Amino acid sequence: MHMSYWFGVDLGSFLFSGYNVTTVWGLVATCLGLAALAVLYEAMKVSQIHLQQAAIRPIPRTTSAASESSSLLSRVTPKNFGTHTRCGSCSRWTLQMLHWSLHTTLGYILMMTVMTYNAYITIALIIGAFFGYCIFGPTLVQLNMQRFHRKQAIVECDKNCEDIISNQQRRESAVSIVAEQLVIEANIEVHVPRNT
Repeated sequence: MHMSYWFGVDLGSFLFSGYNVTTVWGLVATCLGLAALAVLYEAMKVSQIHLQQAAIRPIPRTTSAASESSSLLSRVTPKNFGTHTRCGSCSRWTLQMLHWSLHTTLGYILMMTVMTYNAYITIALIIGAFFGYCIFGPTLVQLNMQRFHRKQAIVECDKNCEDIISNQQRRESAVSIVAEQLVIEANIEVHVPRNT
């Protein structure tokens, strides 16, 4: 077992017992296969984000004041809530977990191949990761930026819209309008000049 990088063709039993690499063509085929796995690893990063976005369904926001008919709880009926929660969410979650497990396993396999300290294997993985990032990197960056902008819009709306919605709720309530007028009238001080 080598503890430093080495250039050699005879890898012996490579990762799995029974898979012996002893010839140049065996090494070339192994390097090409590992480069393809490195490209697949980069592609799986993009597909993981797509799976996450498919699982998240945005709740429609309304700018009008909340009422009983437009509240979150009144939109969820027991009939569609139970069906959506049990079937849709469970299958999406299971698919995400399987994808994540496969992605993590592939990452560990690629890491173990680098730990053989064979320079040819490491170069093949670097080239595969390079081509994978060239192909899928722009999409990955774009998806991450879309997620960031979506989160930023929600945070900004939560800060700004909270005041707007609470003001609209207060204005639309007849009781609060009357109460505001009474408070204003009660706070008016009458100053009459004395003619002495």
